[in-house]
Amino acid sequence: MGNPQNQNTEQLKFEAVFYGSEAPLVIFKGPDMVYEMLNDTYQLIYPGRDLLGKPLLDAVPELANSRFPDILKKVYETGEHFFSHEGVAHLKNTTTGQIEERYFDTTFSRIDYGDGQLFRILATPREVTDKVLARKKLEQSLRELELEKDLREKFVSALSHDLRTPLAAVKMSAQILQLKNCTPDIVEKCLHRIMNNVDRADRMIHDLLDANRLKANEGLPVFVEEHQLDMLLANAIKDLEDLHGKRFVVQNPAGKINVFWDNMAIHRLIENLASNAIKYGSEDTPVTISIKRDGDYLEVGVHNLGNPISPEDQKLLFHQYQRTEFAKASKQKGWGIGLSLVQGLALSHHGSVSLESSPTHGTTFTVRLPIDARK
Repeated sequence: MGNPQNQNTEQLKFEAVFYGSEAPLVIFKGPDMVYEMLNDTYQLIYPGRDLLGKPLLDAVPELANSRFPDILKKVYETGEHFFSHEGVAHLKNTTTGQIEERYFDTTFSRIDYGDGQLFRILATPREVTDKVLARKKLEQSLRELELEKDLREKFVSALSHDLRTPLAAVKMSAQILQLKNCTPDIVEKCLHRIMNNVDRADRMIHDLLDANRLKANEGLPVFVEEHQLDMLLANAIKDLEDLHGKRFVVQNPAGKINVFWDNMAIHRLIENLASNAIKYGSEDTPVTISIKRDGDYLEVGVHNLGNPISPEDQKLLFHQYQRTEFAKASKQKGWGIGLSLVQGLALSHHGSVSLESSPTHGTTFTVRLPIDARK
């Protein structure tokens, strides 16, 4: 047998190192993993909890769903050392009562005191939560950047394709005008087609510039001045009919009310919503554009019948460069920026956009705008 005095000296040395260590240290005793020793640094992991003398899962019951109890059991039974890299534990914050996700690098070692005593487990948990969460955030940012890069490439491809259509129409009309036998009617039609398609290309470029402003969290610039509602609406419908034919029904009980809006911004807003309704609605039903007054506000509604927009897709509708699964399945080409622009234009007028969609009543986008957006 060893010298009791020497054993006592060694025990005191061990305790001095154990309790004085800056690293978290804990010793569990027996198969129930009873807290036998722990230092102050370990206690900081569980502030305000009474741990000593209690089995691990009594003292920290939320660890029951983690890997740690099984790890401790295996080390206890086999004597094999184990290192847990970034082991996750969902621990209760004793101050807020909230469950927090925390990560630890932990070494587990079995201690055999001999003489038939119960085994002990020495654990050295080092918290790495900040490092893990920072890495996860960085990885998420990289995934988002990669996704955005892919979406932007698709967007540029779609924009390039769509710009060819008005430019081709302009070129064809110009070639017709070069012919010497053009009648006045043909000249007028060609000039009208040229102007319409130049305006269409110009709106596409404006959409691109405004999309970049929205991406940078900048508001869209608007020039608010007085307009007559019915004239503003008539001009928008005329351009839509030039593109899509007479598919539109207008309901405007508000009549010739004067509004203070940006004419071109509202024109683009209505065109985006109505064009979407044509693209994704039923081909044999009209698109209804309605005006409803509510005090100092007007509600511009665009309604179409057809397949509803699912709740999952509705979450993506106003995200830039994001196209819903329904839109992709429809084979219709799109940039994924139209509805984000609608929202941005509404916000620039101190307004808002809402959506209702069901199999029975179809889909309605409603833009709520103050009659006087100067206020």
